[in-house]
Amino acid sequence: MGKWLKVLLKFVGALIVLLVVLFFFATSTIDTTPYFETEYYRNTIQNIEEAVKNKTEAKGPLLAGFARTNITPKIVSGTPDPTKGEFNNIKMAGYGSGKIATGVHDSIFAKAIAVEVNKETVVLINADLVAIPEDVVIQVTENLKGKIARKQLYFGATHTHSSIGNCMPGYVGKGFGGEYQPEVVEWLGQKFSALILQALADKQPAQFSSGYIKVPNLVRNRIIGESGRLNDKLDLLSFMQENGRKATIGAFSAHATVIGTDNELYTGDYPGYFQRHLEENGVELAMFFAGTVGSHSNKGLGEKFDKAKYIGETLADSARSALNKMKYLPNVDLTAISSEIEIPKLQFLYISDRLRLSPYLGSKLMPKTNPIQVQGLKLNNLIWLALPYELSGEYGLDLKNALELQGYNSVLSSFNGQYLGYIVPQKYYYFDTYEARLMGWYGPSMGDYLMELNFKMANELTHSKL
Repeated sequence: MGKWLKVLLKFVGALIVLLVVLFFFATSTIDTTPYFETEYYRNTIQNIEEAVKNKTEAKGPLLAGFARTNITPKIVSGTPDPTKGEFNNIKMAGYGSGKIATGVHDSIFAKAIAVEVNKETVVLINADLVAIPEDVVIQVTENLKGKIARKQLYFGATHTHSSIGNCMPGYVGKGFGGEYQPEVVEWLGQKFSALILQALADKQPAQFSSGYIKVPNLVRNRIIGESGRLNDKLDLLSFMQENGRKATIGAFSAHATVIGTDNELYTGDYPGYFQRHLEENGVELAMFFAGTVGSHSNKGLGEKFDKAKYIGETLADSARSALNKMKYLPNVDLTAISSEIEIPKLQFLYISDRLRLSPYLGSKLMPKTNPIQVQGLKLNNLIWLALPYELSGEYGLDLKNALELQGYNSVLSSFNGQYLGYIVPQKYYYFDTYEARLMGWYGPSMGDYLMELNFKMANELTHSKL
């Protein structure tokens, strides 16, 4: 008996040592190094300063072109033809428990506006998707090589959680959008590429205007509720071609999650109702960009589709009221900056207030990280930052207010072809919330770091010190 006891004790001891070693290599303490003391910060500042030297600037008459394409997949029972958008099944992306789509409540679209000033061109692209998949953007960039560059393309999504999944590789991608299907990515890449070319071909003399209207009754701070600060602005851009055709962009910060996890039908959620209502009332092309949705949810009357209709159409009516007061100008002062940034090491998956999964193991769960792009655009008194993450409305409010004091309207849009999770103020990092614990992937300093970069980009676009 004594012999077997010794063997058992040795086995238990070895097991404990093994578990300790595994725990040591599988976890990492949270990095609290001030971001401004890091190499990634110094490298990024250099990158932005170099990008500023190579920024695009143009002044003169505006040309604008509009385009749309239906990206609603066709669900077939037989052999599908992915080149025609036919698939046997597509999981709806956004909710971890999302379902396989069985039908269509309302069609989903991708849309684009091409903007040219004195032969300098940018294209604003948006889709009824939870995010713009990076692999789709990579394919679009390759498809259009020699025709238009990635730095000229500004992507965004409505963030509906009832649209196309199966587009993001890796464990996390599978969890939020289903098994990766390269044929879905290829089809979307072709659709987006053709869309951009169509918008470029439609360019003609146009006028431009921007503005905003506050809609506080349709958005709430979902981290701390009614006491939280709120970005309640519906930001608006409008382009009017000389033939009278209008394209309108709205950017708002309420999450497009009115339609919940029990839904099995494709839908644009409330942004779909917003776009359709404008297009039924004199606007040729309406687009919706998710704004600073990182801490904000929707608020409105009714349930499910009734609520989505109420929010979307109320937003559209508010937009129409503001559009009637906006002044259009035929000449545009355009500035565009595109820069790569570096980011902190991955600190993914909450274990405790001190520990996260090790960067090595975390990277095995995430899609491959390609060079991260941030882009800034100035059109007259409108400043647009296209960001590859979900920025908190509280953070966004600081920059938007600073810009407004200098006479600028602004759009801070999310999902610019990559995804870095939620970016919330550092004061919430240890707060037990979905936004910080599950979706805060890069440590407590990430928000302040990115906001310094956002202010720097805005300063360069406005030639000021905000």
